[in-house]
Amino acid sequence: MGYKYQQQYIRRRLEAIKYLHDGKSRQEVMDKIGCARQTLITWIDKYCQGGLKALVTPIKSKRIQRLSSEQKEEIKRMLLEKKPTDYGIDRQIWTGKIIIEVVQQRWGIELKDSRTYDILKEMGLSHQKAHRDYENSDPKVQKEFVTTIKKNWQN
Repeated sequence: MGYKYQQQYIRRRLEAIKYLHDGKSRQEVMDKIGCARQTLITWIDKYCQGGLKALVTPIKSKRIQRLSSEQKEEIKRMLLEKKPTDYGIDRQIWTGKIIIEVVQQRWGIELKDSRTYDILKEMGLSHQKAHRDYENSDPKVQKEFVTTIKKNWQN
């Protein structure tokens, strides 16, 4: 079973060892934690061989890197210096889905949302929720827009 957050997975390992230490049977621990027998055995082996340090060692995925370091650098420049419209996408703000679309267009590489956010983190970038920026709008254009909307609404 995969877990979205590394800490959640490590917390489960620690809970399992604590329950065993408190005298619970392996079956009770498996039921309480919701893990398979082999998983619990693996955790016990890690703990017995390397103590808490081995038990809480972060899980390293054996993910094959699809993007080269040059491609990642290009993505970083793209995000910092360009807009999606520069790549033929009718949006002004980068989103995970738009990044995925541009990577697919440029290099034919399919990424998942979660991998996109991992790549951003690796590059020292973070994703933020987009918000409207009304400050930069032209007040005259805004007024014309509101007038047009009111006229259309009344018809």
